[in-house]
Amino acid sequence: MKKQETGFTLMELMIAVALVGILAMMAVPAYSGYLQRSARANVQADLMAAAGAMERHKGQNFSYSGATAGTGTATISSRSPVDAEAGLQKYDVSLTFLNSAGTSITGTQAIAGFEILATSTDNFTRGQTETLKINHLGQKCYKALAVTATPCVIGTDPTWK
Repeated sequence: MKKQETGFTLMELMIAVALVGILAMMAVPAYSGYLQRSARANVQADLMAAAGAMERHKGQNFSYSGATAGTGTATISSRSPVDAEAGLQKYDVSLTFLNSAGTSITGTQAIAGFEILATSTDNFTRGQTETLKINHLGQKCYKALAVTATPCVIGTDPTWK
C-alpha cells in the first residue's frame, strides 16, 4: 500500500489566498473610513477646546487681542491632534480675528470676534480637503472632502454636530 503524502494542494492554497484577498478588499475601506471619522471627531473636540481657550483669554485680558495660534506659549494649537508632532497632524488650524461686521481684520480695526479654521492635511485625506470652522458665537460649519480647497462658510455650509 502506498502512503499518501500530507499537505495542501495548489488549488487549496489558491482558494485560501483568494478568500484572504476578498476579506482585505472589504476591511481596508471600512478601516480607512473609521480613521477619518475618528480624526474628524478629534478635530471637533480640539476646535471646541480652542474656542474655550479664546474665551478664557478674553476673560483674562478683556480682549481677544494678543491671542495666537501656534506652539509653545500660543493661546491655541496650530494643529490637530493637538499633541501631534509637526508633519504628523491630520488638520492644520488657523485663527482669524473679525471686526464688528464679521469680516477679517484689516489695518487697526478693533477685534470683535474670531474664527478658528481646521483644514485637513494632504497626507491624511490623499489629495482631497475638508474644512471645519467655529467662531466666537459658537456657530460652526463643515465642508466635506472635495478636491477643491475652499473653506466652509458659516451660515451657508452645513454645521457639524
